[in-house]
Amino acid sequence: MVALLANSRADLLMLDEPTNHLDLPGIETLQKALADFSGAIILISHDRRLVREVATEAYQFCDTRLERLDAPLG
Repeated sequence: MVALLANSRADLLMLDEPTNHLDLPGIETLQKALADFSGAIILISHDRRLVREVATEAYQFCDTRLERLDAPLG
């Protein structure tokens, strides 16, 4: 489904834990599709590798504040 959305003319993808229940080849395919996506992506994930490979900006919640990280989990 994510691949179909990435290939559509969508300008924005919003994904919440997209790597849950995926095997390693599935995660790698998803990672490539997201990296090739030309629109904006809002991604919520605990998968540090995915965030590191795909994100250009990263934020974290700290108590009640939203903080921008200097580097996407680098």
